[in-house]
Amino acid sequence: MKLVQFWRNGRPALGLQTERGVVDAAAEATRLGVTVPEDMAAAIALPAGELERLLTPLLQDPQCFTGAPLAPVVTGTDRIFCIGLNYRQHAKECGLPIPPAPVLFNKFSNALAAHGDCVKLIPDYKKYDYEAELVSVIGKPARNVSEEDALDYVFGYTCGNDLSTRDLQFARGGQWVLSKTFDGFAPVGPCLVPAGELDPNHLDISSTVNGEVRQSSNTSDMIFPLAQIIADLSHHFTLMPGDLIFTGTPQGVMHGYPADQKSWLKPGDWVEVTIQGIGTLRTTFC
Repeated sequence: MKLVQFWRNGRPALGLQTERGVVDAAAEATRLGVTVPEDMAAAIALPAGELERLLTPLLQDPQCFTGAPLAPVVTGTDRIFCIGLNYRQHAKECGLPIPPAPVLFNKFSNALAAHGDCVKLIPDYKKYDYEAELVSVIGKPARNVSEEDALDYVFGYTCGNDLSTRDLQFARGGQWVLSKTFDGFAPVGPCLVPAGELDPNHLDISSTVNGEVRQSSNTSDMIFPLAQIIADLSHHFTLMPGDLIFTGTPQGVMHGYPADQKSWLKPGDWVEVTIQGIGTLRTTFC
């Protein structure tokens, strides 16, 4: 099952991605005389197993489709946690040592963007970079959870692009948060896949820029697997439903290229992030 959100009258509404298009969950439920969650936040709040029970009938022979623009797969959260330097080969290409523990920074809700959105690159900076990432969505409060139980707290997975402004990130004493939370700098999508349908430890992940492959790896190259990340974060503070965790990027980002081969993102470029079992997130730049 692939869940999406789309814009209806300025508010996010729940949909289902199918081969025929996006099903308007509320409209299809009305047609069938049943009730379903209105948006992703309501879906996340349901007890385990209840969402599948409610939504599966909507996929039998859907009639109510929508062409409305997609919204970010999760909205209404200010908590976007990001893990830096979390792939072995990425650390190697950057010439940096393996960190002893997950390295945390944040983005904020203004950075969220949807599949298909155009993200503005302000002219103050020039070194704009892409980072393909597996993003997990927390489904229930998690505090001091064990690694063995950590994945039970995940609601689902989506694709993410941790956009970065490298000439700001490494200037002014090091500006990780400021350089990574410009408006639209956390595209997520195109859909959210329920946690039980994927193994986050063994997923192919890649990115292309204007159709050229830049990153190609597997989540098995993570230094800290998702279960360890969740356990570590929950030891320090409570993770809440709807929290997003960007889990790091593999090798192939422009920051890791030799100086004479760097080609930073510019207006008119487009990036696609593809993760096995989820799909492809497309972002253009203006």
